[in-house]
Amino acid sequence: MKLPIYFSLVLVIFNLISLYFIIDLLSYDEIVGYWFNGRKKNVSTQTMGYLLFVATLMNLYFIFLIVVEKSNKND
Repeated sequence: MKLPIYFSLVLVIFNLISLYFIIDLLSYDEIVGYWFNGRKKNVSTQTMGYLLFVATLMNLYFIFLIVVEKSNKND
């Protein structure tokens, strides 16, 4: 019975840590990389950062809803 509680706690902690890194990712304008032949490759991080941000917030929201629902069933 305690396994789902521990799993939910680990999932919340993981999502909060990933939220920190996503907010840090959103502070970058672009990531610059170099190919083997010396050419430069630019990648914008804004689109992927916003997508990951929304997905992480949705994970936290659904975990919160599940915890609230389970706590209401016990009453």
